[in-house]
Amino acid sequence: MRVLMLSDYYPPHLGGGVEKVVSEICPRLVQRGHDVAVVTLKTVPSPEVETTGNLTIFRIPAMDLTPRLGLQQAISISLLPAIFRCIRTFKPDVIHAHNLFFRTTEAAALLKTLSSVPLITTLHLGEMEGGSKLLRTLVKSYEFTVGRFIARQSSHIITVSEAVAQYSKPMIGKSTPLTVVPNGVDTSAFHPTLERNGVKPTILFVGRLIQNKGPEVLVNAVPQILSSHPNARIIFAGDGPMKAQLIQQAEKLQVGHAIDFLGLRHDVPELMRKSSLFVRPSTLEGMPLTVLEAMASALPVVATPVGGTPELIKDKECGHLVPVGDSSALANATIRLLDDRSMAESMGNRGYDMVVNKHTWEVVAQKTE
Repeated sequence: MRVLMLSDYYPPHLGGGVEKVVSEICPRLVQRGHDVAVVTLKTVPSPEVETTGNLTIFRIPAMDLTPRLGLQQAISISLLPAIFRCIRTFKPDVIHAHNLFFRTTEAAALLKTLSSVPLITTLHLGEMEGGSKLLRTLVKSYEFTVGRFIARQSSHIITVSEAVAQYSKPMIGKSTPLTVVPNGVDTSAFHPTLERNGVKPTILFVGRLIQNKGPEVLVNAVPQILSSHPNARIIFAGDGPMKAQLIQQAEKLQVGHAIDFLGLRHDVPELMRKSSLFVRPSTLEGMPLTVLEAMASALPVVATPVGGTPELIKDKECGHLVPVGDSSALANATIRLLDDRSMAESMGNRGYDMVVNKHTWEVVAQKTE
């Protein structure tokens, strides 16, 4: 097949899950004998056209609005004609768009009226829980106007979890087929270590520093965690518009000495191997890649029961699920895991056993194909 893949973000842009999914699937589709072209927005310095074998990346100059909006957003006035040109010149057998909220997905749905090429759309996010009432209202309004148009222009919908599928069905309607293809993990990069027992208490957060990832909930939990484990370290690997606010919040709570804000990192697998547990207090998820990566590293996980997370984390089996926005519950769950290292190790091992065979990128590519 000739597959035209669309995503607002793609490496070398880092920080979000969608670009990770697309960048893992594309080369594996090439390995399976297909020609793949990716259209993405150029948000960081990188070549506008890049070809490796049967994989070509087209980057459209764009303006990244993330620092101004506090949400991951980019725009390009040349996107629609650029995708139209790619459809005419690449002549794809299928167009595969990612994320309901991306500009590339909106463009693909608009162009579907001019093209007979089947459009496949992958939905990466489920229902938003927490956050402001205004933001939730805006998201719902988008989903049932623009989102419904995109879904009904699509020949097939893929969702990254059962939870996303159930949430999206009213928007999609009964006429569009739907398949669940859970996300994967690179088990050659993310794997356990035998030396974790000697590690000082280290709590790891990996992700963009934006509201729907809940980093402020973890910062608010730190005083309670330190009251039981005063030598604990809390590590944030990731960047985003909330960074300055989080640093100020930590100083106000007088816990800045215990928190490291590392920014974007390329050594996340090593950070996981050096950590005691992983925390993800999100308000919005689909199938969180960092939770899969933590589980592949045999880390116990403290997370919120949003999106597809409960399909990965069974409470008290692979970690703990805590209510959205509840810093005290998050602190208590974290303290329990730090207090009982044997229990934490057992939970981490159960998580590892769960994901290592069922959630590889090779399986994801095969199911996508």
